[in-house]
Amino acid sequence: MPVKLSYCRLCPATCGVRVEVDGNRIVSIVGDGLHPLSGGYSCPKGRRGGDLVQGPDRLTSSMRRTADGTFEPIEAEDAIAEIAQRLEAITGEHGADALGLFMGTQQNFAALTVPLVRAWFRTTGSHKLFSTMTIDQSAKWLVQSRMGEYLGGRQRFDTADVWLLAGTNPMVSLNGGDGDGAITQNPSVTIRRARDRGLKLIVVDPRRTETAARADLHLQLRPGTDAALFAGLLHVILSEGLHDREFCERFVHGLDELVAALAPATPQHTENVTGIPAADVVRAARLFAEGPRGMATTGTGVCMGPHSNVAEHLIACLNVVCGRYLREGEVTPNRNVLARSAPSRAEVRPPYRTWESGFRSRIGGIGTMNGELPSGILADEILEPGPDRVRALVVSGGNPARALPDRKKAERALRELELLVCIDTRMSDTAKLADYVIAPTMLYERPDHTLLSEFFFEKPFAQYTPKLVDPPAGVIEDWQFFFGLAAAAGNPVKFAGRILDPAAPPTSEEMLTMFAERGRIPMDELTSAPRGLLAPVEEKVVGPPTEGAAERRLEVCPDDVAAEIAAALGAEARDSDFPMRLTVRRMRELMNTLGRELDGLSRHGYNPANVNPKDLQRHGIEHGDIVRIRSAHGHVRAIAHADASVGERTVSMTHCWGSSDPDDDPRLVGSNVNELTGYDRVQTINAMPTMTAVPVAIEREMHVDAR
Repeated sequence: MPVKLSYCRLCPATCGVRVEVDGNRIVSIVGDGLHPLSGGYSCPKGRRGGDLVQGPDRLTSSMRRTADGTFEPIEAEDAIAEIAQRLEAITGEHGADALGLFMGTQQNFAALTVPLVRAWFRTTGSHKLFSTMTIDQSAKWLVQSRMGEYLGGRQRFDTADVWLLAGTNPMVSLNGGDGDGAITQNPSVTIRRARDRGLKLIVVDPRRTETAARADLHLQLRPGTDAALFAGLLHVILSEGLHDREFCERFVHGLDELVAALAPATPQHTENVTGIPAADVVRAARLFAEGPRGMATTGTGVCMGPHSNVAEHLIACLNVVCGRYLREGEVTPNRNVLARSAPSRAEVRPPYRTWESGFRSRIGGIGTMNGELPSGILADEILEPGPDRVRALVVSGGNPARALPDRKKAERALRELELLVCIDTRMSDTAKLADYVIAPTMLYERPDHTLLSEFFFEKPFAQYTPKLVDPPAGVIEDWQFFFGLAAAAGNPVKFAGRILDPAAPPTSEEMLTMFAERGRIPMDELTSAPRGLLAPVEEKVVGPPTEGAAERRLEVCPDDVAAEIAAALGAEARDSDFPMRLTVRRMRELMNTLGRELDGLSRHGYNPANVNPKDLQRHGIEHGDIVRIRSAHGHVRAIAHADASVGERTVSMTHCWGSSDPDDDPRLVGSNVNELTGYDRVQTINAMPTMTAVPVAIEREMHVDAR
């Protein structure tokens, strides 16, 4: 049987694969050992990509809800016409802001989807744009907006002497950096090679993760105390004079105020709050500061916890005060290949607090970040009365019924909509509540290229893939749905600097060529390289600041940040009713909700409640027992697993599992941790709920042998 070369599009790693095809059917998928980036690595979900494409529950036509609540097939073109007509009626009566758009993670792995989704939404005039970014990592945007951004570029993992990873486990998630190519491809080999050349790795995590086991120093802190730890590290660095004075003098404002705010964060205080021995706090601070090259980067574990905004700010301060950025005259490889390159300059983009001006939601007066409203207010935007409340919602590649906190409230909001449209390959939890479900093509059924993934690559690399198999007759590409919606409404769509003609829509190959036309490798050269291309070495030199920019500074301690530091340094009062903390984690076999439906893919077939053996003994629970986990918001049933990698008084589980009934058998449907989350401890500015380090209690319900 023929073998075709392509790349996986289920996560940012974009691993090269060999796909065995029999006619129009995928037989097997394995990692491509000759791929320039991934070098043969593949994960379980990637190897089961054929089952995702060809599974029995895969939608092969779009669906429309009938009067009795069931679904019937509908041609995509007819669905587009009906949806456009209903959107026109809703926005015509209630205004453009009665329409909302929720963008999920999976839309990011098709090059054409993101730009066309945004292009369509711009034509609507609505401000009600939401995404999964603002339900798990919006603190990163907030830091840039409050601190500003250094435009000379970041130090890189492949030349680093030290690296600190906090709240991320790239051995499982394949994502350890913030656009610096850190540990995205083939993580085990990448970490081993880095340590062989002398890199010191520091990992911050409440669990001894697969990545922490490979670290030189693992700081196993109490869940939810990240901000206090980062404050303690900064206290040591600044009090011992280990910071980069030259960088701070030229590019930083507010250093004295930061020192004052951090004065209480002594090593002993840090130990009292985080549980990390004071000696290890000092050791980690010195190890990072003495680098002299390397960054501190975070994942969702930091951004979803309590005090997440200031925790992310303090991590950024670690990089700033240690000067972990490229200076004027330094040379770095240009990693952009298909995407347009921008010059690097030794200057600061000043803070830009977009939420303080422009559109504000009627929900708490919340403003926008990067043009988006926080997903933490989406349910209220639908449920709370008002002339501009969201009455129609389009969901692109996401599953808000499972992604949002307070599962009951999320589902109630989605049911309240006058129109819910979901683009999904399966009848997900959100799709089951929709009025229309648009069935899109899947990976290996469409042409694609890696322009949007270059951000994650450690080398300048690009790859094109043709479609390997024909899609079912009833599906369309995601971008075609949004292009069709705009055309049905009579709105022109701007893409890649041109207005597209709705009467003569381009092909996907033509769109991909337009999208990459400002890159440095011609498309015909790329399409002739089935394994992709490592671009010729092209060095970027960090230039001098532009006229008038030399005086701009990074704001490390504005007033609101100082207040948040003080709050984070206070010891949390433990509630005797909820003495443990729920932390969330990922499974290597799944990507959020994607893959749950495949038999044998996830290791156990359910969502275990991983607990330290000492805690199980303390509560009279045995491995395999069904337990009830309670919080102030609800309860969930789960299967207890003894896991010595989990710290004491911690329950570690995966998000995006479960059904709509928390009392369902957890062995059959898993357990939905968003039964335990709510909106009582949200961050200011970005309305980010606490979705990890949630206070909980655990109790034995019945004994069942674990499978």
